[in-house]
Amino acid sequence: MNGCCSVQVYEFQASGEQSDSHLMYAEKLSIKPLDALSFCVRLRFYFLWEVSGFLQVSNESTNPAVHTIQAEVNLNYIRVTLLKFRRYYFLKTRLRALTWHHLCVTYGDGVAVSYLDGQEHDHHEFVLREPITGNKIKIGAWNVYHSFSGQLSQLNIWSRALTAQEVAAVAECATDMEGDVISWKGPWTSVGDVSTSQESSDDLCQEAAGNDYFIFTDFTASSAFHVCEGLGGSLPTPQSKEEYETLLTAVDRYRGEGDKICKPFWVGITDDKEEGVWTHMKYMTQLSPSWAMDEPDGDKLENCAVAEGPLNLADTRCDDLQCVVCTVPRRPVWVLLGACERYRRNTHLVALQEKSGNVLFRGYSDYQIKQSEDKSEWLWWDWRNNQPVASLTNAVNGVPIGRQKWTLRKSMCGEDVKKTRTFLLTPCSAGQFSCDDASCIPLFQRCDLKFDCRDKSDESGCQLVWFPPIYRPDLPPVINSNTNSSEPLPVTLGVIIESADVDTPSMHMHVNLNVRTMPHVSKMYSPSFLPSLPSRVPYDKMKEVWVPVVDFTNTKGIHITQTDHQATMVVNMQGKPSLGDDTQPEELEVYSGLENPISVRRKYSITFQCQFDLKMYPFDEQFCHMELTMLSASSRLLVFDASGTKAMYEGNPQLVEYFVGDVDLVFHNDRDFALLRRSGFIIMNVFIPSLLLLVISYLTLYFTPFNFQVRVLASLTSLLVMATLFTQASASLPKTSYFKMVDVWLLSSIFFIFIIIVLHTVIDRVREWEPTPKKTTSKPKIVLSPATSEKSSTSNTVHPSEGEKVTVEEIIGLPEVEQPSNRWWRIIDMCLTQSTPSSLSASARTRPLYEKIILGARVLVLGLLVVFNIVYWTIVLM
Repeated sequence: MNGCCSVQVYEFQASGEQSDSHLMYAEKLSIKPLDALSFCVRLRFYFLWEVSGFLQVSNESTNPAVHTIQAEVNLNYIRVTLLKFRRYYFLKTRLRALTWHHLCVTYGDGVAVSYLDGQEHDHHEFVLREPITGNKIKIGAWNVYHSFSGQLSQLNIWSRALTAQEVAAVAECATDMEGDVISWKGPWTSVGDVSTSQESSDDLCQEAAGNDYFIFTDFTASSAFHVCEGLGGSLPTPQSKEEYETLLTAVDRYRGEGDKICKPFWVGITDDKEEGVWTHMKYMTQLSPSWAMDEPDGDKLENCAVAEGPLNLADTRCDDLQCVVCTVPRRPVWVLLGACERYRRNTHLVALQEKSGNVLFRGYSDYQIKQSEDKSEWLWWDWRNNQPVASLTNAVNGVPIGRQKWTLRKSMCGEDVKKTRTFLLTPCSAGQFSCDDASCIPLFQRCDLKFDCRDKSDESGCQLVWFPPIYRPDLPPVINSNTNSSEPLPVTLGVIIESADVDTPSMHMHVNLNVRTMPHVSKMYSPSFLPSLPSRVPYDKMKEVWVPVVDFTNTKGIHITQTDHQATMVVNMQGKPSLGDDTQPEELEVYSGLENPISVRRKYSITFQCQFDLKMYPFDEQFCHMELTMLSASSRLLVFDASGTKAMYEGNPQLVEYFVGDVDLVFHNDRDFALLRRSGFIIMNVFIPSLLLLVISYLTLYFTPFNFQVRVLASLTSLLVMATLFTQASASLPKTSYFKMVDVWLLSSIFFIFIIIVLHTVIDRVREWEPTPKKTTSKPKIVLSPATSEKSSTSNTVHPSEGEKVTVEEIIGLPEVEQPSNRWWRIIDMCLTQSTPSSLSASARTRPLYEKIILGARVLVLGLLVVFNIVYWTIVLM
């Protein structure tokens, strides 16, 4: 059915005075043992107590009596007791006072599920050890201290677990299922302060989806807009006759002084930004309203509008005083922040407008906010004790909503009477931030360096660090508040090396590095407003935070980490936040310092002193130790966090002499920085030139042995250049007591050239000392015939005797292709030395000693060079 019928509604303790007012089943009741059950109820509460019990089923056949089923309600949860099992079912949304809600709890197959307004909110698995029975039921109270204030209807109990579809159908009034264990039809007997009425099921099911209307008089357009938005609603702009009639009905309920009818009234449009273009004040969307005849006619002087009748709008001045009709979604939850109240129900209120026109904020428990009788101030009133708590004069726009300064009438939060304290009265829901005028923005827009509130209050008071009452920035915090705990505080250290410059002769390394220290702090809390980005802490707060001091030990000079203007402190939001308490007049997400550490980052430019081992230079691999030592406290209180501490190199790994390898960590307060030598520079400037000089020196062994000066000068020049290379290479390196590999190469090259020069000297001396062949005394008569340019077997003949002709080539053994002039010179030489053909053939067969020495020198030097290079490069490359 679609709410066609009326239902019975019972009202309990409407005045808020606690009493044992309840309903009893009029007939004899006997509940059979139940292994599964469901109960549903439609409720509308007025006031909430510590325990607002509304259902109790008991078995009084035992002694003492056993309560087998109990149910209570609070702001954010339903608590259900089944025999000895008790469970809190937390709701995802807060319950609203004076608003109908539908609650259901089902149990079956070991699973209990709670529903709010037809939607599943929580479930839990458990097994009942015995069935549920009962012979007595109370609805509306357990006893005088555990009672319910409000209205109840349609409470039914079933002997099975309802499905989610059945619960949704009952919640939406699509069906009227009566319980087979307890039926709402009764019969019931009332006890105490209980009244009854008949209500339409439509009113119960659709009441929460309606709107509330608040009527004010004598407001400017700007004040009207801000007040309506602060109430959680808006200035309406009727687009149809039905909308106007609805607003007019709400207006007619209110009569001002002298029975003044509150019309015309403001509508939410303006053309203030561009003349003739009317836009919605809140959403800034362009509208085409229905104007009265000859309207709008105010040109640039009249930029706001009022409703004078159905589809009958007129423009007017924005500073006129007109009536206001605020359209507000039904019963928003108002919260008073800044009060040190123990129970949250005391800070929750509902906004109402009395028949006299006065606005009242009625609390869920003991408080209310109302105007004084002379309307000169607003009072935060404790109606149960009949005394004021605080007062507000000169309220902004005449209403107490938003963030305003109140005067205390009772000591609160450690402050005395007559002190001024800021309170925030806001309708904003969870996940939203309240601006000073009570308008709402998403919480993540708070303190994001951009104004989002119209009054720009979202960027004021951005305090990102809270300190506990006892806090000393010179003492490191402890992990465990237990004084007997000896567990030290782990400090995470992050080192990012951005660039490095190594000076090998002085054994120094200059680095630019970013150092981040992150202590795990449990004594401070870091409220943050940026859920996805770290929140930067301002410098004035950063100075008050304890930060560990780390010393760069092996540096040239004294260097320690500093927390100054060049440092950046951020809150690293790693854990889940918890909502701040109601003692602050603003919405906060508080991040625990233990789970969300504060880190400090700063850039340093430091020169470290290194200890290089250059034996393998230039094929060496060096380690430069960056020693970091904790100075803030001893290792009993502070230690480096081995799991979180990291060091890395992010700069260009190709340095002038080195390329950067891995960065290793050793937790003895030191950091190892691996530097691998770039040997290409030395190879290009030392090894290749020296190798070429060696080759040139070796090639002098192939020069003619008769030209001693050329051979020696070439070798001596190579030796001098090699010595110069050795001097330059030694000057660019630190002085060491051991030989480096480059020293071995250069000294060996000098030694090889020295050997070659010695060999040239020996060869020349041997060639000069070696005896020449004996010369004959007789000179044969040689008859030469003229030579021709062409080869002839009869030309160039000699006639030693009897005119026999012998060729010159046959005599001296010259090649036939030799030029004529060369042959003539050879022949003349033979004549001068008195050589015969037989002696020539003998000398050709016998090699001089110096030539043998040259051949041996060539083989010896080449062998030594090959063996040396094999041994040298094997050692280098291993």
